Amino acid sequence: MNIPIRLISGLFFSLFIPIGLAAPPNDNLNTALTIKTLPYTHQQDTVDASNEANEVAPRCSTEAKNSVWYQYAPTSNQDIVFNTLGSSYDTVLSVWQGKTHPLTPISCNDENSSTPQSQVRVHLEKDTTYYLNVSGYTGDSGTLILNAELVNKLTNNNRDKAIKIVPNTDLFYSHTQATEGASIEAGEAVASCAQREISGTVWYEYTPHTQQPTQRVVFNTIGSDYNTVLSVWANNNNSLTEIACNDDNAMPQSQLAVELEPKKTYYINVATAQSSIASNPTGLLIFNMTPTPANDDKANAISITEPFPYNQVQYTGGATLETGELVPTCSPEATASVWYLFTPSIPYDDGVTFSTAGSGYDTVLSIWQAQGSSLVELGCNDNSMATEQSNTSQVTVPVTKDVNYYVDISGANGEMGNLIFQVNKSLGRDFNIAQQPQNQSISSNQTATLTVELNNLEGQHIVEGGTPGEQWGAFVALPINYQWYQGQSGDTSTPVGTSYIFTTSPLTTTTPYWVRISNPTGSVDSEMAKVIVDGIDTLPPTTNGIGIDPQYSNISTTANFTGQITSLTTGLSGNDMKIRQPEIISVNSVVDVDPNHMGQDAEIVIVGVYTNSVAQNAYMRNGDNWEIWDWNIANLAAAEPAKTLADKIDITVFNGSLAGMPGHFTGYVGYRLQNGNIFYSGKPMTLVVE
Repeated sequence: MNIPIRLISGLFFSLFIPIGLAAPPNDNLNTALTIKTLPYTHQQDTVDASNEANEVAPRCSTEAKNSVWYQYAPTSNQDIVFNTLGSSYDTVLSVWQGKTHPLTPISCNDENSSTPQSQVRVHLEKDTTYYLNVSGYTGDSGTLILNAELVNKLTNNNRDKAIKIVPNTDLFYSHTQATEGASIEAGEAVASCAQREISGTVWYEYTPHTQQPTQRVVFNTIGSDYNTVLSVWANNNNSLTEIACNDDNAMPQSQLAVELEPKKTYYINVATAQSSIASNPTGLLIFNMTPTPANDDKANAISITEPFPYNQVQYTGGATLETGELVPTCSPEATASVWYLFTPSIPYDDGVTFSTAGSGYDTVLSIWQAQGSSLVELGCNDNSMATEQSNTSQVTVPVTKDVNYYVDISGANGEMGNLIFQVNKSLGRDFNIAQQPQNQSISSNQTATLTVELNNLEGQHIVEGGTPGEQWGAFVALPINYQWYQGQSGDTSTPVGTSYIFTTSPLTTTTPYWVRISNPTGSVDSEMAKVIVDGIDTLPPTTNGIGIDPQYSNISTTANFTGQITSLTTGLSGNDMKIRQPEIISVNSVVDVDPNHMGQDAEIVIVGVYTNSVAQNAYMRNGDNWEIWDWNIANLAAAEPAKTLADKIDITVFNGSLAGMPGHFTGYVGYRLQNGNIFYSGKPMTLVVE
């Protein structure tokens, strides 16, 4: 039977015994991963990490929880920097000494340069074992990237002692060093872009070796703990000419992209600028050279792979805009874009969430659907807000199997930096429609005003048009976007308004409208509202029925199915709902029977799919019992015995609680004639249970 996959279901929790994910191998101190050589980078998933008995919380954050452990025993006295740059969640990093809990704290950091990631610089004694703890702030978890590097001594204070840059084959280079005590040479040229007084400087030297006419690279000081000024100088017969300069890249650190000529020597100067913020005068410099992003152009978009979650970390320095590139509607000034391509192998009717949470710069994220040679924007977000302002972005949209979706991640006002891009199945939106747009009657050439009201999942009203502070009080992700359309539900050809309240133009004929409401957690479409002019309803009856015969061939029908899920706990109702356990719900459907079928005998059939973190299964209602269904139409049982069809049928699908059954439900109601033809709802009921 060709029925889309989703469900409304009943009491079959015993069929799904949740299976816990395995804890990380280094969840405990005695299984700490050993760092053997430097530099060191390790990536892992910290989901299901925990805390041991007697484990002491880091001094810099009593909110740190769910830790993993590393150990390092240097063979000589060393200055080391550890950081979690590139990780997808808010980390707390601490260094400890001892053998068993409780350990002795050595150093700790919660946030580095106002980013959610962490960094510590410590002096370690030879032949001593140190333990490194990485926890999640308030128990956060995700993809952890731990880096460890030796802090090199200051040797490149003067230009004639410049450190030669030798990148790898992919043009990556990184050098970590101390800059305490750095000074300025007599007669040294000063970077032209310096906004404050310059003090100590250090030098690097680079000669490109390429067969291309030019080589485009990016230099940055991201991760350094003081205010830097970065400048690049061309060596012309022992005379230096400045070709590029950057003071602050939306942060105390610096970044610039440059086009360099092959076999020509360039000098890179990193200067210390006075800072008005809490930054060291000099200290730890992390100097990096990277290529420009490989996915700078849409034609080179990086493919998003399944299964989820998908995580990708990249540095977007040097990204540009293509000629004729479409700009995101929510931030037309955004530039410096990188591109991803997602072609789903299965439909995700509940949505896929695309997020830049944890990134080190102000991102703008937009989703585009390929339609022929054109792109149509499906969603856009500049700053995603939950309980506080955020410069990162999140968009959730439903996607269809085998359709190409492009993801454009730009920088607000041209910002670039460390991008953390995450894709996962939607956890479900955090709001419901509390009041649908209502039908209205007007006289010819009058206007009508349509509104929609929202509640959070607990039934608390969300203040339409309120300030972010008022809307945060309802604990929903912001911003909330409204897009009104003229036409039948689902018809997006005529957008007409973008507020929770919409006033029509003067009308002379009956006209339908509906609204799509979205926020970073998902979207929902309202029911259609008709503005009836002079009492004459000229709109054709609404139909959403689908018909198939026993051979799975399609049959046309005018049957219409209207489903409604009602929370008896909050009073909210709708065809597309999200609830929390253990709310009591009532699920019902009204069928407007195809006139060609009235007077015939038919059975009622009810089918659905329940999806949780473990499995996805189809079910049918057999009388009052729910049973697994094998998708074979010949085995589809009847929920109600045959009866003569009138013009309308009221069907009770389910009454009760779905406590202990988190997941996604979608239900289809239909009737089966004596000849085996089945007619069912083309617009199913959908329910998310948290």
